[in-house]
Amino acid sequence: MSKLQLKFDIPKNGWLPTNFKTSDFELNFITSNVPENPTDKLCESLILTLNGIETEICWNLEPECYFFELKPRGKGIDFIISKSGGISKKRNLIYKLTGDFKTMILPMYRSLKKFNSLEFDKTNWKKIDQIKLNKLTELVTERKNYLQQL
Repeated sequence: MSKLQLKFDIPKNGWLPTNFKTSDFELNFITSNVPENPTDKLCESLILTLNGIETEICWNLEPECYFFELKPRGKGIDFIISKSGGISKKRNLIYKLTGDFKTMILPMYRSLKKFNSLEFDKTNWKKIDQIKLNKLTELVTERKNYLQQL
C-alpha cells in the first residue's frame, strides 16, 4: 500500500505551497484561495467521504486547476487526480490510487490539523472553519474506534 503524504507550507498573499506524495508519485503546486478555499473544501470533502458520498476539491492554480476526487467504494476509496486548463475545461487524468480510511483519510486529516496549527497572518490565508474541523475530528475518531473493535 502506497503511503500518502499531503503537506501544506506557510501561505503567502492567498497562495498555498502544497506537496502531495506517495511512494510512486509526487505533485508540487501552489494553490490559490480563490474562488473557494481548498483547505476548507478538503475538510468538507473528507466529511462527505466518511459519510459515503463522492466529492472533489478544485486546487486553483489560475488558470490551470488540479482536481482531487474521492470516491468511496465499500471499504475502499478511489482517489483520482486530474488536471485541466481551467475550472470548466476538459480534464486529464494524472494519477489514481485506491486505499482505505487508514491510508487516505487519516493522512489528509492529519495534514489539515497540522496546517491549522501553523502560525500565519489571516490576510495571507484563512484557517479552516473550526466547526467543520471539529465535525471531521468527531467522524475520524468514531471510525478509528469502530475499526479498533473489528
